[in-house]
Amino acid sequence: MEQLETFVVESPDTVGAKSTRILIQDTLADLSLNRVIGRLKVFVDPVQPVFIFTAILRLGTPSVKVKDFAKVDFVIGKEEVKIELQRETYAVKLLNKLWERYGKENIEQPDRKVIIVKTDPVKEVDALNELVIDEPQQEVLDRLIDAIALRIIPEGFRVRKHELSTSHVLFVASEDTLKPEWIAKAKDMLESMRFENSGEEENA
Repeated sequence: MEQLETFVVESPDTVGAKSTRILIQDTLADLSLNRVIGRLKVFVDPVQPVFIFTAILRLGTPSVKVKDFAKVDFVIGKEEVKIELQRETYAVKLLNKLWERYGKENIEQPDRKVIIVKTDPVKEVDALNELVIDEPQQEVLDRLIDAIALRIIPEGFRVRKHELSTSHVLFVASEDTLKPEWIAKAKDMLESMRFENSGEEENA
């Protein structure tokens, strides 16, 4: 497993803390999520009972838009937009998005690298440039949420609160109603990792 900058599992139950740490390591490795997490702090207390999972994320590639791999132009004298592919990697996903948005009957592909969209060019050229074709970050976030919710949080801890963004993830789970102090603790854990980050930047 790739080395995390911070990996802390706290628990009054030292055996439980060790097994939780191994479970998290194995799950992240199995789902190829090692590179996604920079810092990780977990607190588990089977007596209270509460499970808190907080992490600072290091996501890579942002969303891919049409303008990132194609040239979008007006077709002079026609109600059409021409998309000229500069890279064909996303051709299939692009076609699927265009069919969904404009209907198959309004899409033509006269050439491997050229797609014609029958639509109002004035309204649609900018929209097509900004059309999101691939969201690698979202796919990774979905995998991470599944990993935490289905494999890491103890079975039976069905009362849950979570926060998710491209910068962090926070989960609080219990068999009982969530207590405000647990949520406060989770936020403190998250902030302490952010402070580590800002401290390093100041010292750099």
